[in-house]
Amino acid sequence: MVWRATDDSYVKLSAELLYQYHKLEKGLCLTDSTRFFGKDAARAVMHVVTRWRQAGHPRTDRVYVGAIESLRSYRGKLRPLHLPDADGDSVLLDIDVILVDEPLRPELATPVPFRPSADTSDAFERLCQERRSVRAYSPTPVDQGLLERAIGIAQWSPSVCNRQAWRVHIYRDRDQIARLLHLQNGNGGFGHQLSTLLVIAMDSTAFFDATERNQQFIDAGLFSMSLILSLQSLGLASCCLNWSVIPAHDVRAHREGGIPENQRIIMYMAVGHAADGALVPRSPRRELQNVVTTH
Repeated sequence: MVWRATDDSYVKLSAELLYQYHKLEKGLCLTDSTRFFGKDAARAVMHVVTRWRQAGHPRTDRVYVGAIESLRSYRGKLRPLHLPDADGDSVLLDIDVILVDEPLRPELATPVPFRPSADTSDAFERLCQERRSVRAYSPTPVDQGLLERAIGIAQWSPSVCNRQAWRVHIYRDRDQIARLLHLQNGNGGFGHQLSTLLVIAMDSTAFFDATERNQQFIDAGLFSMSLILSLQSLGLASCCLNWSVIPAHDVRAHREGGIPENQRIIMYMAVGHAADGALVPRSPRRELQNVVTTH
């Protein structure tokens, strides 16, 4: 897979930069520390870094800084090997040039030690069991800071090559929420109670072509699951609302919600404070043997 576009917008360059330098990050985590690896990836990172600078994007951006620190770690990994390969020397010299005047950012250095999450399984199991789709909401508005904290936690979800292409649109105006919900078929009986509606979308410009046609749904699903668990952990209620609609409704939702055409709507999400005495389905789960096949 290759990046064919010459688009130097922030969205496109940040996705390409994440894709390229994540290769270096992964290589730096492998246990074989004596071989020369990543030459092509390093050159690709440097090429995109140069385009980033020429486009005038901020050099304090975390995506850019992550690329710089990956190059720094890559150089530090290879230099002690005293590579006999002329290409190796050339790559290291080119990295030296790229890193001139780039300040150290140790808080974004990579890789980092793996930290097992000890003694958290019971709390996580309880969180998953208590999380339910809520369909009764109080009129109390959701604090913007609390909502942003939940989204920030969900940002740690995995995504293909760490591209993080999810986009969250927040709606507070009840009339606008009503117009958006009118296009969706799963909010009857409670949609009018919502003071906050999220639309989860994926930025299609962060992907190559049709070979990644399913990746947007995979990444959005991972992010959305993390988000509803994050909301639950912060005392907020939520309900995922499917986006199985006809194309005309999708077009209208983009227009009504001010969502760019390049962002594919994946789902709606109701968010709020559960009403006093709210009831939720028990929703028993299938027996494990009906889910698991050991080969």
